[in-house]
Amino acid sequence: MHLWLSIPFGLVITIICLSGSILVFERDFGSMGQYEVCPDGRVPLPIDSLLSVANNSVPEGSAIAGIITYPDSCHAYKFMLTRPAMAALWVDQYTGEVMRPYQRAAIFKFASSAHRRLFGTTKSKTGKHIIGICTLCFVIILITGVILWWPRSAKDVGHKLKIPAGKGKYAFWHGLHCAGGMYITVILLVCALSGLAWSFKWYNQGLYAILGSEQAKSSRHNKPAENYAAWQNVYDYVSEINPSREIRIYQGEAEVLCGGYGNQQAADTYKFDAETGTVTDVIMYDDQPKSRKIKGWLYTLHVGSWCGWWSKILYFIIMLIGATLPLTGYYMWIHRINHRH
Repeated sequence: MHLWLSIPFGLVITIICLSGSILVFERDFGSMGQYEVCPDGRVPLPIDSLLSVANNSVPEGSAIAGIITYPDSCHAYKFMLTRPAMAALWVDQYTGEVMRPYQRAAIFKFASSAHRRLFGTTKSKTGKHIIGICTLCFVIILITGVILWWPRSAKDVGHKLKIPAGKGKYAFWHGLHCAGGMYITVILLVCALSGLAWSFKWYNQGLYAILGSEQAKSSRHNKPAENYAAWQNVYDYVSEINPSREIRIYQGEAEVLCGGYGNQQAADTYKFDAETGTVTDVIMYDDQPKSRKIKGWLYTLHVGSWCGWWSKILYFIIMLIGATLPLTGYYMWIHRINHRH
């Protein structure tokens, strides 16, 4: 199983790992050079004023669906649009100027296309299914790899975890494949098992059921903003309580990210009256539905952001090594075939 699943799916697995290593840092570098503003001792303009100005720059057929404010005073506000997907505007909160549309960097757009759809379009189901099937096979490959590596006795563990140097090319690549693979298997399994939740509906439903929860509902916010004064009122209320946290406001709901280590999607939710902006309900993260916490943890574990830069760098290195496993496997397989003849 380890061999005959690796041969047809190995190259796709390499693509998945390489593209994944790039996407690890998208939130850190994906918008560099787009959102920098200069406070110059000024205070941000009111939210309702910014909304009115930004609304004049919204493309036809779209509308403002949300706004994100950041604790960093040099970070522009982000205004999310209803369409197309991921569309947004950067707005200078000190001048009201619409700086530019949010643009996903080409390298991350390319990596995402490879990682999620095998270079297919956003509507490509074929590429998405191929990625899902290869990821499922990758899980089996990793598990069978552990079984093949497993030492016969405890005294053999140290020897089997060494990557020999100076004993020839084949011994080195064999050691890198077997011992190196063992060092990174746990994280690769975490990434693969969490990633499958985006590939197959049956897997997603089964995973939530195993974890004792209903499947998480989609949290996409695409209702157009209606009453700017209401958004101003809720922002004043929420920002006073949370002066140094990222705040996201949508129609009828505001989220305040908790930050720190752990679930990077953790947030406190403030429900508000869309007409007046009066907060009607507050749901702290600890009281959020279990399904929402699971969804956040799946994303956090998949992208490796649970421990900030430390876990991201760890994931980056592991993904690069993971990308070499099929290649070293091909080398060992071809080497054995040649030596049989």
